[in-house]
Amino acid sequence: MLERYLDDYEFTEQSRIRCAGDALWIPELFCHNGHSLMSDAVTFGGHPSVHIQVRAGDDGPRLDFYLSSIINDPRKQGPELPEGTFTLLCPTCGEELRKLVPCTCRPGAYRRAIYLTPNPNEMGAVGVCEVFGCPQSFVTEDGELLYEVIVEGLRSAGR
Repeated sequence: MLERYLDDYEFTEQSRIRCAGDALWIPELFCHNGHSLMSDAVTFGGHPSVHIQVRAGDDGPRLDFYLSSIINDPRKQGPELPEGTFTLLCPTCGEELRKLVPCTCRPGAYRRAIYLTPNPNEMGAVGVCEVFGCPQSFVTEDGELLYEVIVEGLRSAGR
């Protein structure tokens, strides 16, 4: 379920979140070091994907994953992974994406930060869960919660 918290958001050619028909998408995303995570190599709905790497354990192989840049779109492309918690990395600098807040899908899980600008201090981010298969996420801009994808019952089920 997509929760919208700001009804008067202005969608423009320069806004950090764009609207195309019924789809809300994010045209630019960055790691905390300012590296772009956008990729035209894989697209979803005609929009570039978000390229991240995942790693199981401390010394597992780094695997490329492409996530949809459309808000509330669960599509992704990458190798099949077992359910579990993975380290999310920037494919350019190789650093772990920063922890933002705990996720309710399972104890110890966190939502990791993907920033709307190259400067992480500007308070705009997408929070994606590090648990493979968890669809919960959120989008903030200027410190305001704009959108959140929530799965009812996930918290109580403990996944």
